[in-house]
Amino acid sequence: MEYELGEQTEHRLKEMGARCVGETLDVEYYYDTDSFQLASTQTWLNQHNGQWGLILAEEQELNHTLSYNTKKLEVGHSEEKQSKILNTLEEKSETGVAFRETPSNEFPEKVMSKSQVQRTSSDSSLTYTELSDPCSIMLHLSKCLQLPLTHNEMQSMTMKNFLNMARIQMYDSWTRTSTIKYSLPGGFSLVVERDYRIPAETATALLMMNADVLSISSELEKMDRLCKELGLKPKASSDG
Repeated sequence: MEYELGEQTEHRLKEMGARCVGETLDVEYYYDTDSFQLASTQTWLNQHNGQWGLILAEEQELNHTLSYNTKKLEVGHSEEKQSKILNTLEEKSETGVAFRETPSNEFPEKVMSKSQVQRTSSDSSLTYTELSDPCSIMLHLSKCLQLPLTHNEMQSMTMKNFLNMARIQMYDSWTRTSTIKYSLPGGFSLVVERDYRIPAETATALLMMNADVLSISSELEKMDRLCKELGLKPKASSDG
């Protein structure tokens, strides 16, 4: 049966000596230059499950030979990623403008802030395009950053080498979902699942046990007592 975590559930897990025996994270990583050159042109580079993706505004010009590698994104999906990136930019500077560290004989360079990026993207439509082929991504980025690379050079280049040459680095990550498994005394185990893509979604808990089928009634009573001790609440049905 599925449950929702109570306010004291995690505290009570520690009190009863529960051990974390496994954790799985679904993480998305975001990349840009140190001055956020990509974000300033409404371009976002990300990596998820080992797959690269380059999201760009519909009005940007694409090489027609790459059209088969593109796909349209749903509005909610693109807005979710854009919102996450803009929030990260805001955290870089409380004043709205961040500065990149430079040697003492140079003037600091202004970095694209959240407000600047919002102004840049305010006139764009809600339709975005995503490139998923590494070669297509490198070709578009080399054009965006004005890198002196030929198509043949990029075909034999790995994404890692390209990012190093272009001085593109990971600047943030976002955990989409997490699954944590706890081992509890008495042969019980608890699996806690969180979906951070849904802000108001409460963590889901699955309580399991190695039950004696010959004493199933008493075993279920043990589980019921443990649920109350942990403060777990039956998950409301989403039907209706």
